Amino acid sequence: MFKKALTGAAVALSLLAAPALAEWKPDGPVTMVTMFPPGGGGDVLSRAVAKHFEDTLGWNVVVDNKPGGGGAAMAKILKDSPADGMTIGFAVSETFSFAPVMNPKVGYNADDFTFLGSIANTQIGWIAPADAPYNSLEDLVAAAKDGADIAVGVFSPRSNAAVRAIGKNFGVTFTPIPFKSGAEGISNVMNGHVTTTLAAGPQAPHVRAGDLKVLASFEADRLVVGADAKTVSESGVDVATFRAKWMLAAPSGLPQEAETAWKAAVESTMENDELRAFITDKMSLKMVFTPAETLRDEIVGGRSANETLIGFLR
Repeated sequence: MFKKALTGAAVALSLLAAPALAEWKPDGPVTMVTMFPPGGGGDVLSRAVAKHFEDTLGWNVVVDNKPGGGGAAMAKILKDSPADGMTIGFAVSETFSFAPVMNPKVGYNADDFTFLGSIANTQIGWIAPADAPYNSLEDLVAAAKDGADIAVGVFSPRSNAAVRAIGKNFGVTFTPIPFKSGAEGISNVMNGHVTTTLAAGPQAPHVRAGDLKVLASFEADRLVVGADAKTVSESGVDVATFRAKWMLAAPSGLPQEAETAWKAAVESTMENDELRAFITDKMSLKMVFTPAETLRDEIVGGRSANETLIGFLR
């Protein structure tokens, strides 16, 4: 699906990275441990990225689904894997910046990993059926104050905390309902099993089709699909804002030649036009490359924001 010839820009990139790629390449199948369950949007994106590495670099990358704990299950496996470039992880950045703050005994921290770069930003929104009797976060709050039981699908510990923080901010109670993924939450909303849900992208085609609507954006900016909905920050709850990114990492202690090769490989995703079309058009994400060093600074720096969120809930 994603097989294509390198564009001129990608060729230039490959030439720049040629010494590293020539000195190091996988000597067999690479395991990409992904935090996402099979069949969801994160899983599909993991496999699309793995296919890019195969088609562009000739590297055999096998996706291994290890969901659980908002990425903690995957992170623990990755941390304990050999630092030889043959095992990498696919996750969202909150796995490394939120989980260790929420649970200091989670068993890992940012220093346990070599970050390789991120390829896209999330698109997290609060979603409801198109015919729901509310059109904004303010409407949800008003309904809750009038006695409505607002059930909210959540897909991670961070999304659970964000929903509870919004409720506390406005003096109401929302009921988080944990799901394995945003896609599962969307399915439950469309089947009438929950009132609303949070999702990080799979809502987009349903919003475009007119079956669902966005009540609020949890991003720093309004969503690409559903841009009429205000951000939670615009509604006065900055503590609930996500700044998560779809990213790749490896165990700490990766040999320099393997680290350099993998960083170049991750950056090369930006030049794959079919992958870009899939990420932007099909998944409705913002495809933006964040270099490893910047990504690490954002993950480490994000601890303070997450500490503020956890502190607000106590």
